[in-house]
Amino acid sequence: MSENTSEPIRRVPGSRRVRTAAVPGSDPAPQAGTRPVRAAEDSDAGWGDKPAQTSGDSGNDARMRADVPPHWGTHTR
Repeated sequence: MSENTSEPIRRVPGSRRVRTAAVPGSDPAPQAGTRPVRAAEDSDAGWGDKPAQTSGDSGNDARMRADVPPHWGTHTR
């Protein structure tokens, strides 16, 4: 492994990792002060939460959600 001495390395006490200087032109705090934006395709149902009930749900929708393969485990939606 070759040593790169052109970059300053700072050892952090109590840590096994070192800190190196940021790449020129990079933002040191990319999300400072702003909240992350949720993607359009990122839904609660995708993370395993209950999907929002819509007024157009029929009786067949509940059966289709409950009819899953055995290896998926038990789903309560």
